[in-house]
Amino acid sequence: MVGLPKFWPQDDMRCSVCLTMKSQEISLNGQISPIRDAVAALSDSAPQIMAFGTFFAQGHDTGEHQHDRAQFVHAERGLLQVWAEGGQWSVPPGMAVWVPARVQHRVRAISDADFVSLYIRAPYRDEPEIPVPSRCGVVTVPPLLKQLIVHLKELSAGQDGDRQNRVAAVIADELKELVSADLHLAIPSDRRAARVALAMIEDPSDGRDLAAWGHEVGASGRTLTRHFVAETGVSFSEWRRRCRLFAALEMLSAGRSITAIAFDAGYRSPSAFSAAFNKFFGISPRIYRAASDHRL
Repeated sequence: MVGLPKFWPQDDMRCSVCLTMKSQEISLNGQISPIRDAVAALSDSAPQIMAFGTFFAQGHDTGEHQHDRAQFVHAERGLLQVWAEGGQWSVPPGMAVWVPARVQHRVRAISDADFVSLYIRAPYRDEPEIPVPSRCGVVTVPPLLKQLIVHLKELSAGQDGDRQNRVAAVIADELKELVSADLHLAIPSDRRAARVALAMIEDPSDGRDLAAWGHEVGASGRTLTRHFVAETGVSFSEWRRRCRLFAALEMLSAGRSITAIAFDAGYRSPSAFSAAFNKFFGISPRIYRAASDHRL
């Protein structure tokens, strides 16, 4: 099994997770995970689409792991963050992240979250072909699909196999019609550029340009510029814009004030922050927070 990069986020706290059936402490190294064990125990004859759910307290970290089934990482409420070798993906309410089978990843709860994921195996004859992407990616989750996922989780704990299969068939149809959302923050593979990226994630208010960062990481600004474009697909200025806005999503979920978020995310004023947020997400931060609170 190939390990994740050295700059993979480190475990720095211990949290607890409460499952639907019982409460159980979980170590952040991923050694104790009833859901993961349940998914691993699924036989080849188990239904093509299964749903499992649990409560994640703010700060909970699943630890690095992988599944034999593709995963549709989704939260009924709350903000999640998925890390994989290609970077990080933010998962606000109304979104989900596809994680292909056998891709190492970890999930963090940025706020308290009701985690409800689908686990999908390859189809047998006469089963639907579900378009699982070859790489991680964020998609929108329409209200109907959200309710179906929650309903399937409830049915998966029971004995009504026929009803479970009917709901899963509708989910399979809905999964074919999802729209992608660009909430990916790629991490450069070059170690020096990666140090810059992770430092910016840690402190998005840092306003240094790449020339200044180069003195710290041992590379010229021009070299770092090339690595960001080649390895993330965007310029450093665009990468930093996304980094700051995704950090703002976390701070909004934590209940921070708009003014505090603006300055901690590196903006010169609350109005500049609100304009940038609205331009990228198509909604103001105040309306976003109100909508997120309503979903809770």
